[in-house]
Amino acid sequence: MEKLEFGETAVLEDGKEYVCFANIEEDGNNYAYLVSNFKPLEVRFAKQITNNGELLLEIVEDQILKEHLFDLFKEKIGK
Repeated sequence: MEKLEFGETAVLEDGKEYVCFANIEEDGNNYAYLVSNFKPLEVRFAKQITNNGELLLEIVEDQILKEHLFDLFKEKIGK
């Protein structure tokens, strides 16, 4: 599977389902902005890694990177 595109869903390791709201490329890495499809809404940023045709999502835990990605997504979505 290639990277997630807008509107596609992914089930994370915790069993929760998220919808891809947007994706961007930064420093050679592709990131997805994920929003839960349940309440209360949860937002996650995930690094998208393709390994032997399989898509792996690595949740971003670093707070500084999350804030940076949020700013990048905000710019992209605002256009």
